[in-house]
Amino acid sequence: MTTPTRQRLLQAALALFSSQGVTETTTRQIAEQAGVNEVTLFRQFGNKHGLLLAALEESPWLARLGDYLREPPLQADQARPALRAYATQHLEALAQIPEFMRSVIGEAGQYTPEMRRALGQALRQANQYASEYFADALRSGVLQSQLPPERIASLFNSLLLGYTLIQSTSEAHPFWDSQEDFLESLITLFLEGSLVLVANSSIKGLDLPPTLVHELLQRAKKSS
Repeated sequence: MTTPTRQRLLQAALALFSSQGVTETTTRQIAEQAGVNEVTLFRQFGNKHGLLLAALEESPWLARLGDYLREPPLQADQARPALRAYATQHLEALAQIPEFMRSVIGEAGQYTPEMRRALGQALRQANQYASEYFADALRSGVLQSQLPPERIASLFNSLLLGYTLIQSTSEAHPFWDSQEDFLESLITLFLEGSLVLVANSSIKGLDLPPTLVHELLQRAKKSS
């Protein structure tokens, strides 16, 4: 349950982490900016690492990240718009906290093991949304892949995070003309490449599951 005190602490932490960095920010500074004492912060979050994890989990990045993937597409032709909506939501959420993202990336070499575990846990939560979607889509037969849903989700989200990293730290790169260009390439890779196959695909040879291909080859061999 989010209380006004907890919300003030999270907002203060996110603001200070963004403006002066995670490692330079102290729990005393966060408590002072939130208008509470440091003991209250410790009671709510345990320590700065717990506060960092909570700030990530309740930031716009994760707050609505799974909204577009609550239900799997019912037909193969719905896979592309569903993934595009999710990817767009993901990028828009990350774009709302650019200073925080740059701070997290820039200080990565200074993080303690506890901070690295907090960041890793937030990434696992982000992957969970997509993993559940891919698992449902694979079970329903809408998508086909030899990769487990967790691996597909990790690849998909890692590419989205990598795009954000490039866009927020560099200029005039030659990779994509626009965000739409990147999204089209990303979704095409997953839906028409060898990572995930859309059921009833029109691409020659890619719409048959591996077990069926194996059986056909065995029967062809027997019948010469």
